[in-house]
Amino acid sequence: MLHPRGKRRDNKKEDVACNPRSPNASPKSDKKHKKKKDSKMPYGVIGELIVKMSDNFSQYDYSVLCRHCDVENPGGIACTLTGSIPDWLRGQLIYNGPGLTKFGQNEYRHAFDASAILQKFNIEKDKVTYSSRFVRSKTYEQNMAAGSITRAEFGTPAPASKGMFSRFLDAMDPEKMFSDNALVSVCEIGDSYYAMCETPFMVQINPNTLETEDRVNINKRHGLMTQSPHPVVASDGVYTVGQSVGVTGPKYSILKYPLDGNLKQGKIMASLPARWRLSPAYMHSMAMTENYAILIEQPLAVSLSELLSDIVNNAPFIDGLKWHNEPVLIHIVDRKTWKPLKTRYVADPFFFMHVANAYEDGEHIVMDIPTYKDSSILHNMFITTLREQKGKYTKEFVTAFRSEMYRFVIPLNVKGKEKLVTLPGTSCSASWSGQEILLQSEKVTNIPLENPCINPKKKAEKHQFVWAMAPDGEGGDFGHVMKLDVSSGETLLFREDHIYSAAPEFVARPGANKEDDGVILVQGLNSLDEKEGYMLVLDASTMSELARATFRTPSAVTMPLHALFVPAAR
Repeated sequence: MLHPRGKRRDNKKEDVACNPRSPNASPKSDKKHKKKKDSKMPYGVIGELIVKMSDNFSQYDYSVLCRHCDVENPGGIACTLTGSIPDWLRGQLIYNGPGLTKFGQNEYRHAFDASAILQKFNIEKDKVTYSSRFVRSKTYEQNMAAGSITRAEFGTPAPASKGMFSRFLDAMDPEKMFSDNALVSVCEIGDSYYAMCETPFMVQINPNTLETEDRVNINKRHGLMTQSPHPVVASDGVYTVGQSVGVTGPKYSILKYPLDGNLKQGKIMASLPARWRLSPAYMHSMAMTENYAILIEQPLAVSLSELLSDIVNNAPFIDGLKWHNEPVLIHIVDRKTWKPLKTRYVADPFFFMHVANAYEDGEHIVMDIPTYKDSSILHNMFITTLREQKGKYTKEFVTAFRSEMYRFVIPLNVKGKEKLVTLPGTSCSASWSGQEILLQSEKVTNIPLENPCINPKKKAEKHQFVWAMAPDGEGGDFGHVMKLDVSSGETLLFREDHIYSAAPEFVARPGANKEDDGVILVQGLNSLDEKEGYMLVLDASTMSELARATFRTPSAVTMPLHALFVPAAR
């Protein structure tokens, strides 16, 4: 339902007009709809507006991605609660993301550079408390002591105080080369919790106090130069992927930790060479099914030669990222032997950061991935751009932030088969192209989405629902939280004027049998008041609001990246 500005935008179901999986789907319509106050408008019309993307992009404020917060709140702030929290929902919702954008007079250049801040909602019966604390990484402590930026970050070069030779020596030591600013995610490994980033460091935190407890250097332990900040929890261990460098060049190494969380017992299970000898692909996430690990080698790669040159010449790490306009190469690794399948799978170029889920269905692997047409989103996230372009966004700028869900079906055991994809209910296909199998994907929905989550019980199993968030596709002054039925393409949205949504987290109702029986927890920011924030509790089935915890802080509420729900002990 569309309402006048300032009133709630209710969740509405998508009709066939914006369901790309319907045989009657059409991205455009000649139908005209007159907007009346409080009048109903088919959600399909909203879908069409998103697809067409009007020329008015000025309302959405991307500068919320780089707010500066210089005051933490470790003691907690009591939230004002409206609605009713389910009796069974007790625990801690912990977010991680950028916080401090400057130290002294020095300001970071990129939204992914800001010093990490943890934000937590402690959920009790009829009571929610908000707290926050900066991650005490070594980089944070050095910056605080110096009153300025002391280390290079993703888009910010190191201070120019060091000479070229000193910077060259630093490049030989990951401890000096990389920042340990763990601002991406919060992960549970065994009974321990870690703030994670893409550099080879893990910062152990206390989920109750948000205090920093320890720091782990996985380069010293396992030789990795990078790591995925999204470890995959499987039945036999916790897996992540990182880049290592050997005598033959860069490799992708799959690292396994035991379920008990003993990091000292971590083990490299497999190492695969990069297809570009001196340019390993940027790999933010990996996927895993019951029998296979999947590594997606996308066109965005790290040029090691240029990275070294950038360090010596004091340029930021982002300058070492290069886009190869070549197909995506998908590696399938057998988890029994930890050797890659001989079959090479490729797909048309795309950029991605997260995998919603992957599972096996017969002799196929099915993957749902939010994809971008290229990696230009990273170059559009410089802080100056996000702040100064407010109200002047172009269509190209907004399009760079638009990701859409695509399904890929990977056929296994293809020898001697004429038709490679035989899975019913999908338009995905695959065909031989020389010595490779070219995958043709299927768009699941026209509506943009990112940071997907599913019911954790469906990890590596066939799922029906994905929940995600995104900026408004038409550029309105709000974001949305989405429920997507991947079998039908139908969606439900929750959105409200001036509320920008962070990554959603699904929490199942105890004893639930249905996949969508639970709640979606999500942090919201107010685009008009940077000191006001929310925790929304949504019915995961209907996407209707059950409760809202509102809080105010002495400094800006920042947009986090990822969350973890830690249930209360029962």
